[in-house]
Amino acid sequence: MRAAQAGRACAVSGKRTLRSRERATMPGIGGCRHSVPTSCRGRARQGTGSATAAAQGLGWSWTRLSAAAGEGASDQGRGTMVRTYPDFVVRRRRYALAASLCALLQMPVSAAQTAPERIHDLDRTQVSASTLPISAAVASQHVTVLERADLDALQGLSVAEILSRQAGVVVDRGAGSGGYGALYLRGADPSHVVVLVDHVRQNDPLSSRGSAVDLNALSSQDVERIEIVRGNASVAHADAIAGLIHIHTRRAQPGARVGFAVGGHELRSAQAAWSGAALRLGAAQHEQGDGADGFQRTRAVDVGWQHGWDERLALHANARYADSVGRGYPDDSGGRDYAAIRALDRRSSRSRQFSLRGDYRTGAGGTLRAQLAHLARDGEEDSPGVAPGLRDPFGLPPTRSLSDYRRDEAALAWQSPAGERWLFGVGAQAQRERGELDSLIDFGFFVLPARFALQRDTASAYAEARWQGAAWAAQGGLRYERASRADGQWQPMLSLQRALAPGRGEWGLSLARSSKQPSFYALGHPLVGNPALRPERALQRELYYATSDEAPWRARFTVYSARYRDLVDFDAGPPPQLVNRARIEAEGLEWSASRLYRNDWRLSLDGNWMRVRDADGDTRLRYRPRLQWSARLDLPLGERRELGLALRHLGRRFDSSVPTGDAWLDAATTLDLSLQQQLGPARLLLAVDNLGNAREAETLGNPLPGRRLRLALQWALQ
Repeated sequence: MRAAQAGRACAVSGKRTLRSRERATMPGIGGCRHSVPTSCRGRARQGTGSATAAAQGLGWSWTRLSAAAGEGASDQGRGTMVRTYPDFVVRRRRYALAASLCALLQMPVSAAQTAPERIHDLDRTQVSASTLPISAAVASQHVTVLERADLDALQGLSVAEILSRQAGVVVDRGAGSGGYGALYLRGADPSHVVVLVDHVRQNDPLSSRGSAVDLNALSSQDVERIEIVRGNASVAHADAIAGLIHIHTRRAQPGARVGFAVGGHELRSAQAAWSGAALRLGAAQHEQGDGADGFQRTRAVDVGWQHGWDERLALHANARYADSVGRGYPDDSGGRDYAAIRALDRRSSRSRQFSLRGDYRTGAGGTLRAQLAHLARDGEEDSPGVAPGLRDPFGLPPTRSLSDYRRDEAALAWQSPAGERWLFGVGAQAQRERGELDSLIDFGFFVLPARFALQRDTASAYAEARWQGAAWAAQGGLRYERASRADGQWQPMLSLQRALAPGRGEWGLSLARSSKQPSFYALGHPLVGNPALRPERALQRELYYATSDEAPWRARFTVYSARYRDLVDFDAGPPPQLVNRARIEAEGLEWSASRLYRNDWRLSLDGNWMRVRDADGDTRLRYRPRLQWSARLDLPLGERRELGLALRHLGRRFDSSVPTGDAWLDAATTLDLSLQQQLGPARLLLAVDNLGNAREAETLGNPLPGRRLRLALQWALQ
């Protein structure tokens, strides 16, 4: 951020409602589940049905079993790794008959599944926090998974708006402002969070924000699932030193569907998709803003193909084209309320990505995966600059920039069990990045050209292993990465989990070190770049406790500590340049809890308390609230209608702009209301965002969007 300032299933309840009150049936150690509450039609797909399909597709999966009565007190409530292919395994014998009936009812469908469909089911159970096929409930990191059922109540919202509704996630500017939407997680800068779309990384090292991702430039109308990994995930994904966001686009059932959403603040969106046995097509568009104070438009087209042979080999090919146009007040300009120059920033981007993935299941139960991926993005930005003000007597000059970025990746990974307790995975990855930035900076009396082009080749290898005992589980991983013209970096991770006595839950701890290569902008910009920059480093420590399934409240509490070192910062010089010196320290508590009541009402509570400071003690950090929490109440009104109320609180944040200088943004509390109705093949949503019409600022001079009515409709065409 400182560099940017310098340079710019089967539901066991027996009910079928719009949203089941059961959690995903992916158990944790000792029968403990510590993912967020789920739905039968959404996150419950991670449960017995799809988990079994995933296991049958790959041969093995991690699960936890509570011993049935009569099997010995020494194993009761303990966990183990089991081979789920070809057997159907359930967690408790008292549910065995019901689960077996569900499996029998689903056998014709499962038998008809092709190999790619089975292997794709892994995407619903495996999370991106690890290279091993583990679920959110097994991961040592705090993982939130937003499934389709969760996203149904958010139809019409942008990716930035969806993520900003999750506790612990801060997005500085929403789509309606037309500005750059940067994400802050666990006190780190936006560049320390990796963003994936269908396994392809979106981070752009040409960005002046240090390879951050503009969330407002991502399409949300074709999203099927979003994973939010808090904490280190760098063994699986290099540079994810503070967290990971993985967006999965829709994999429609055979047939067609259409949808649209309209609402206040000039909200308009539409999407359509068709899927056959092997081919799928989809398109989406989203617009928001009146154009006077901000506007954002995103469009995306997806094409996918999959085919399998003998249920052992499957190929997946995906292609995506997306573009975006944004107009908003420049960063640090003071926004709508304080900007002296009333002209808007104009930003546009076009991206193309392609990936080809092959999965081969060996006879010994292992899986070999190979992937090729390509990303191409070009962008244009035209900024009117920022007038002189209280913070800067010279202001910021007008600039015009053209960027061109390319990334090619090749990866090979193998994972296999070893006995009943061990699971191993190894892999290697090669990546080539090429970027070019061409800028003109207008100082009034002359125009200064600023152009650079860089290429970086990166090779990495990793190994990860998990051991599962009766009550203990341990997982460790190590990644080695070497970039061209840079020293090699080792990135280790270790976690330990322990199931307590039956009904007492579990605890776990983890420790991870990671690093991130400097961005192209920081290395090569002719005015402030520094080719001698070292990688940024991080140390993450976590300790969590999760309740058992039998507890009235199903909850997880995580205490974390993060230390970020050698962060890129601006030195005024002379000469002015970017240097490694900044240090950030963050400590906090995250919580997630839910309770299902007898009347099928469900209450969910999530939050984050965090203390962030500059270790050198001389700089306040922007957009790091001390407290953030949310509460959601879901009330079924019959089997085909559901009412939802969501209360969200975002604490005070520090901010700064050129015309105003430093200031604190007031805390904001908003209430959202949604009503969903199933009408045959159609689903209707009526929602009111910000019911209380809170108008606190999201950034200095840019107020939160006021009260908005939102109407959305999805129609399944068979």
